[in-house]
Amino acid sequence: MIEATNNERIYTERKILTGVLLGGPLAGGYYFWRTFKTLGLSRQAKIAPIAGVVLLVLIYSTAFIPPLDRIPNFVSYGLQIGLTYGIYRGFVAERVVSYLQRDGRVFSWGNTLLVGAICLVLTLIPAVAIFYSIGGFQSPSVRYYGSLRHEIQYDSSNITPAEIDSIAKALTKAGFFDTEQQKTVDAAKDGDRYVLNLYCNESARDPEFISIAKGLRDEVQKAFPNNQIVIDLVIGTPDTRIARLE
Repeated sequence: MIEATNNERIYTERKILTGVLLGGPLAGGYYFWRTFKTLGLSRQAKIAPIAGVVLLVLIYSTAFIPPLDRIPNFVSYGLQIGLTYGIYRGFVAERVVSYLQRDGRVFSWGNTLLVGAICLVLTLIPAVAIFYSIGGFQSPSVRYYGSLRHEIQYDSSNITPAEIDSIAKALTKAGFFDTEQQKTVDAAKDGDRYVLNLYCNESARDPEFISIAKGLRDEVQKAFPNNQIVIDLVIGTPDTRIARLE
């Protein structure tokens, strides 16, 4: 028989899922800690906040581990919600039903959202510190080429303007920087490789378009015998890469 002590309360499934969407793993760790504790699951209560912190660190780490850094954000949210749902159903769902049948007390929505908001702030503080320390908030440098002012965006701490000029010259010679349509490219250096993000529309998914892009990559490669050229075809943002040509 489960007895709540010291007027403690629990968080219901809906409130935990909503709070995790708002406050992430830290919020989930807190909700489960309070709920496990009230339901008499002391061992799980001790593990819950630690697991929340560990999951948050793992999520942060993916931003610095290629190719995990290209995983879309919705995958992270889906993972968090999936874990939350699985833990709730696997450990507390039946106990909660029994607890509520005995008029057990439940935390309010106001409390749930406040905890989620606090955890969101606590989550953002290290994120802001990390990105500020690595220059994540610096605006990218931009160089313009041709009559249409084609753009190449880059991080000046990663690649030099002279290298960007060489890339632009190769793109112009290959016919990509033309006089018909203005284009934008992101350029970065990864070891000895030059990685170019080409922004495209949905037609870039067509095999014929990808074949043409491969030809472009091969032409640009001729200008860099000592550096591998990698072209990523992206739609909208770098997170939506549809093809890598190397």
